[in-house]
Amino acid sequence: MRQQHWCGMTAKMGSVLSGVFTIMAIDLYLIFERKYLMKGNCTELSSQIKGTGMLAKQAIICWSWTIVFCLSFITLIISCLLLYSIYTQIYRGLLIYIIWIFFYETVNIVIQIHTNDDSNPEEVRILRWFGLVSRTLMHCFWMFFVITYAYVIYKNQSPSNIISYNRRISTGSGEFSWRKAKIINLTRQYNE
Repeated sequence: MRQQHWCGMTAKMGSVLSGVFTIMAIDLYLIFERKYLMKGNCTELSSQIKGTGMLAKQAIICWSWTIVFCLSFITLIISCLLLYSIYTQIYRGLLIYIIWIFFYETVNIVIQIHTNDDSNPEEVRILRWFGLVSRTLMHCFWMFFVITYAYVIYKNQSPSNIISYNRRISTGSGEFSWRKAKIINLTRQYNE
């Protein structure tokens, strides 16, 4: 079975690089964003704040660093789960990674919208948005490999590809030699 290549990589190699990219990107994101997320104006909520919208925005601003740090820690664990799932060929680990990355990036976009206010210089706001957008686009690029490899693992583990040796085979009609030849050909194709 010949593996397809996209951008010079197989689906497995792209999935491994996706996990490594996520780990490195999260580390850089936490280093850069710490200063800007920790300085949120978290004075006591006054009685002047009316409406749940303003209350929710104030809570997001006040707890932004804690939210980002906890989500990043969980993402690091899920990235390690991705690498383990690739090694052991468990497609459920890849599916968990796919779902979590979309959730993680959505929450980061919401936090970026609420914390990127006029208190930061314009260059910093542009740089923060550039980092978020480029990381999100790279995650979308790597998702193609992860989804493809999850599909490959799922198809290889489906019951139609498993040869059952528990069936009773009749040797009287020559059917045994035909089935033996078919099994040998399947084994040769798989090993290529």
